[in-house]
Amino acid sequence: MPSAIMLESPFFIVGCGRSGTTLLRRMVDAHPLLAVPVESLFMIDYLRVRDSVQNVPYKRLILGEHEFSEWELSVSEDDLAACTGVVEVIGELHERYAAKEGAQFWGQKTPRFVRYGHLLKAVYPHAKFIHVIRDPRAVAISLRKSNVHRSNVYFGAQRWQKDVQAGIDLKRDFPNDVLEVSYETLVSDTELTLREICDFLGIPFDEAMLNYHQQRESAYEGYHAQIHKNLNAPPKQERIEAWRQDLTPVEIALIEQVCSPLMGDLGYEPEQTGTTIPDDMIRTLKWERRTLGLYRQTRQYFQGRTRHLFYSIWRKYRLGLLKQDFSQINF
Repeated sequence: MPSAIMLESPFFIVGCGRSGTTLLRRMVDAHPLLAVPVESLFMIDYLRVRDSVQNVPYKRLILGEHEFSEWELSVSEDDLAACTGVVEVIGELHERYAAKEGAQFWGQKTPRFVRYGHLLKAVYPHAKFIHVIRDPRAVAISLRKSNVHRSNVYFGAQRWQKDVQAGIDLKRDFPNDVLEVSYETLVSDTELTLREICDFLGIPFDEAMLNYHQQRESAYEGYHAQIHKNLNAPPKQERIEAWRQDLTPVEIALIEQVCSPLMGDLGYEPEQTGTTIPDDMIRTLKWERRTLGLYRQTRQYFQGRTRHLFYSIWRKYRLGLLKQDFSQINF
């Protein structure tokens, strides 16, 4: 039976982007007791200002969020009349989503929430976190390949370092409420890893989690299908070290330089310690991110996520966060 703590607490799947959080989300969401909507980054902005939104029509804003529309949930402001604050609204929407999916408990999978773990702990004191960690070399090349991210191997490595350290810091402060999951183990020993996750959440393991790819999910069609191409099949172990074919020795050396010693502490051994990194390489990559990277990302948004970009800017403006967050609208 589910634990008493689980009954009153959400869980969060977090980590650096492109670490396998979406794969794990599909597996966990296949459990009949659990419901995890698609990424909902908008939540954080509302939680940040939860005590100062009295003069902002936050219910209307939340219901109008582009990311919320991807939940495929029909809710009106009247349905939220009994909710007296942002936290209650967000909880009510998740509970309705879980009910729609025939589940009892809700979770969230937004990788970047790893940076806001302490905020989420303040809002949900009993919340649990599943921190997915992947080889930084695999993450960096995956970020570079994804046009959604204005990234290259240098900034991908920096992002891994920042986000993984945030997850480690969260586990240091809340050791019983954070479970670290290796992407490599998730792929190579899926059932064992999922059983550990179920034990952590206080629910029984269900075989449906292994057959997640047999369940059609409309949220992962269209735009999302472009950036999550491998979710309709079981995980492939050969993907674990695909970065070896995709990165040059110099790129590997650069990633290892940025991510050491943390990557070594996590069991990812550096391989290019003797490779010389050209003096102008980092300068070139910084220029690339400001120019070609920005172009790729902007084109991607205008081709597939114009509404998402608009609502991100509009939300931050209405909540008084635009000035301080402008450079981080999508990083």
